[in-house]
Amino acid sequence: MTPPVGHRSADLPLAHGVGESADLPLPLDLVLQAGAATLVLSFLIAGLWWREPRLEPSVPRSLGLGGYLRYPVLLLALYVTGYAVAGPRGPENPAPHALFVLLWVGLVPVSMIVGPVWRTVNPLRTLFTLLGLPRRGLRPLPPGTSGSAWPAAAFLLAFVWFELVVPHHGDPVAVGLFLLAYAVSQLLLATLRGEEWFARGDSFEVYSDLAGRLSPFRWRPLLSGLAGPAAGESTSTAPANPVPTSVAPANPVPMPGAAEAPAPSAAAGVAVSTRARQSLATAGLAAFIAVWWGSTVFDSASSSPAWTTLTRNPLSGTAGLVLLCSSVFLAVRWTAGRLDVTMSLIPIAAGYTLAHYLSLLITEGPRGLLLLAGSDITGTITPSPQLISAVQIALILIGHAVGVIVAHDRALAEHPGRPLLAVLADEFPMVLFMIGCTWAGLFLLFVR
Repeated sequence: MTPPVGHRSADLPLAHGVGESADLPLPLDLVLQAGAATLVLSFLIAGLWWREPRLEPSVPRSLGLGGYLRYPVLLLALYVTGYAVAGPRGPENPAPHALFVLLWVGLVPVSMIVGPVWRTVNPLRTLFTLLGLPRRGLRPLPPGTSGSAWPAAAFLLAFVWFELVVPHHGDPVAVGLFLLAYAVSQLLLATLRGEEWFARGDSFEVYSDLAGRLSPFRWRPLLSGLAGPAAGESTSTAPANPVPTSVAPANPVPMPGAAEAPAPSAAAGVAVSTRARQSLATAGLAAFIAVWWGSTVFDSASSSPAWTTLTRNPLSGTAGLVLLCSSVFLAVRWTAGRLDVTMSLIPIAAGYTLAHYLSLLITEGPRGLLLLAGSDITGTITPSPQLISAVQIALILIGHAVGVIVAHDRALAEHPGRPLLAVLADEFPMVLFMIGCTWAGLFLLFVR
């Protein structure tokens, strides 16, 4: 990731980590073996002691703080965008830090703690309301049609392409123009589809929503946010302003005035249509996570001189980014087989993102806040490389271990009554894929 400090230094590397293999608490080969052993042990423990699904969807809790922050966040977004376009183009401009560090990197830990905060303070939602645009949209989706996260995956790919491939992306003017283009396109599409568009089309809102499923304050008991949607819900992200509901029963009692159950043939057609929509929604969410995860791996690989040479020009860089994200998506879909493991990928992606950008957040996060406050930068925080390396290893291993457990629980929930050995056999290709990802993540973090 190049430094978000203005065009004057846009070609200088800003390391995602401060450590190298020499800073590891153990030799690299032992770290890789420990990573594989952690996942295998997690898989075995889950198989021996986790014989019934334990994670159940729960009612999300709200801290109730977002309403007070909507308008300050909108004013801050307008200030950052305007200052990016019309302000100085030197390192004192806060726009690149605000986008690449505080929003893109900082949104993950904040959402993991307090929940999907961006859905509440999203300046595009606030602007949509202030402009009086139609809440239902000019051409809303047909009733009963659930949207998927495919649009958000496409917008996320556009963002990471701008961040990782476009030359001089640290130029404040380039940042401002990107923010303007993103905002205009989102508002136009929301005008067409309605306010619900942001829940599946705004990449930052979906990003925050997925990371927020790990929040211990929003979801009780712990990890219940990863239990998957309640009965009848789509696997896409939640609506804009959800009303907490309990989990729907398996055979709900029809509400008064509800339509009669369709004939068997019609019911079969409805079931097939519902499964097709759910499959599309699940694939869209998997595509979003693949772009999230794959782009972080692409950024890690940029530390390698060979990879940098291969993706030096924008054309080859674009091809490399698309190929890597597509490969992650296809690998996930192929190794998952009949299982819906989308939710189990969230802790893996979040853990690797935190590990990859940990030192960047520590060193450049305070700098970005000082720039937004208009203060002069007098120094930087220099964390201990050994401590950072140890925390990075822990984040990756914990994320993958939680992912294995969530995938196992999901497999049990999807196939009740199926023999345990058959369920474990279905999970095994995914576990091997996770082991490979653990090795790749650790290797890319510590081998330059």
